[in-house]
Amino acid sequence: VHFFTATPDPSRSVFKPFVFVAGLKPAPQVRSPTFRDDPAKQIPRFRSTVDRRHELYRRHQAALELMEKDQERGQKLLQTQRDLEKQGLEGMNALLAGTVTPHPDELADLFFDCVEAEMKFY
Repeated sequence: VHFFTATPDPSRSVFKPFVFVAGLKPAPQVRSPTFRDDPAKQIPRFRSTVDRRHELYRRHQAALELMEKDQERGQKLLQTQRDLEKQGLEGMNALLAGTVTPHPDELADLFFDCVEAEMKFY
């Protein structure tokens, strides 16, 4: 079991569980966009710039701005993030303790589902 945030500020983000299993469901929300004329692949390189932030990253940055501007709403969002993270930790503890036996498809979808759940709050 691994935990990833896939966001720029782990101290104000949600660590989401990831389990290596067959048939992993990709999470396009955390994949940086690709560009046909990518400046990194042009010669000379980097004459222009592109926005490589993925969807979760952009939403997370907007949430951080909210947290800084509106303390009350920011604290509520931070608590929601902590609750989501706690659910993931409890679920993984139960998995490792052998008290739950999820179907392999559930583990394959786990990270994707956690990303989706987090994005709903942004």
